[in-house]
Amino acid sequence: MGEFISNVARLLDETNQKQFNKGIEYGIQQGIQQGIQQGRLEERIEIIKKLIRRGFSDQQIAELIEIEV
Repeated sequence: MGEFISNVARLLDETNQKQFNKGIEYGIQQGIQQGIQQGRLEERIEIIKKLIRRGFSDQQIAELIEIEV
């Protein structure tokens, strides 16, 4: 009986560890995706700033960047 309980406890620990690892992997992937999105947003902002400095109108910028004014 003691061995059975030990085996069940070990299986539960392994299952919990696998679930924990999956959660960590999911969190890492979400963080990477958020980082990519943030980077893209920052890049677009820098491009818009450059276009403004070069005298492009709001409408021209909106058309080039494909955003609504």
